[in-house]
Amino acid sequence: MKPTDLARRVDEARLRRQEVIDRVCGACGNKCCFSMTMMGSQDLRRLIKGMRLDEELDRRLRAGLRRRADELEADLDAVEEVASLLAPSASEEQRADLDELGGHCEQWREFVEFLRSDFEPSMDDLRRLLLFSAIRSNTLNCLGRFPGGHGALVNVSEASAKGEGALEQDLRPTFRFSGRRRIAPPRCLYYLDPEGCLAGDCKPAKCANFFCGGEPNLLAEMRAALSFDDFVLSNFSVIGIERLLEHLRLEQDLGLEFVEPKILLGVEDRALADIEGALAACGIDVRVEPLGESAMRSAAEAEAALAEIGPAQASIEVYDHVDGNVLYELALALDRIRLRDEHPRFVLAARGLRPAPMPHPMWDDQMMSQPLGALDMFVLGNEQ
Repeated sequence: MKPTDLARRVDEARLRRQEVIDRVCGACGNKCCFSMTMMGSQDLRRLIKGMRLDEELDRRLRAGLRRRADELEADLDAVEEVASLLAPSASEEQRADLDELGGHCEQWREFVEFLRSDFEPSMDDLRRLLLFSAIRSNTLNCLGRFPGGHGALVNVSEASAKGEGALEQDLRPTFRFSGRRRIAPPRCLYYLDPEGCLAGDCKPAKCANFFCGGEPNLLAEMRAALSFDDFVLSNFSVIGIERLLEHLRLEQDLGLEFVEPKILLGVEDRALADIEGALAACGIDVRVEPLGESAMRSAAEAEAALAEIGPAQASIEVYDHVDGNVLYELALALDRIRLRDEHPRFVLAARGLRPAPMPHPMWDDQMMSQPLGALDMFVLGNEQ
């Protein structure tokens, strides 16, 4: 298959996948995007790279977080209103809790101001994005020490929504009860209605892998709409060689913890030489291994091979063709490596994707997630 044909198939598969997402996501009552934030430190590194490489992602994320800051400020105003109602009748012992609550509210306000700031796309700055779940939890736990504190918070939120001249819908406090009169979890920090995920293709690994427990089920609908091979292709992005080399150079500049393995299709000899040269120019000892047609290897075997790559080395495995089963097993190995926070410089380069003789068991067994979404998977071609 020519690289141009492969790129066209990827674009078509991605479009069909997105149509399923647009149709299904949210129909279950938003069980995932409205159940806290999945972004962790490793996910944040992917987001930082995305912001540095994609000006549109950087702009959209900053604009979206400023709108989220307005929403979080409305929630904070509700907390502070309840605190002011509790203060006149507080006992001497409860005044210490009120002081602590004031400290948590101050941390909340500082976080809101950070979202509005011109922060740097760096770990030093964006690590603060990981703190909000703890800030919110500490604030609500402290408020919960006051009898009826959570109920008052929900009442203030409901009164704001019902009152005359109430705030715009997206700026009203969001506190509500869920089950057993517990405050419902917040929606993801990176989810903005109607735009959806502000992180785009740099969303957290758990989200990118379609971890879905909802009904209708996203993965079940994916299986009905796409073949296994087309689903595999839908996880690729089309990228130009210069853009790919920019990826590689940025990772070297940022440090080893930002390095991610790459799976490449549509790789011709010239592109392969460019990739090898870009890594070598960074002082990396590059090993290129032509392997012909790929043979199936288990995730454990792939993991063992990747463990042999040293911190100053890079391994490029070159195949004529691979299939989706090979990529699934490799993805499982890479996920284990990711969870250990290891970062081998590894590139699987192939000229094309051949049809899988049969779908991977994870596809047929209707697992709650699929392992390809969080990987750097590219088809070399002309970017759209």
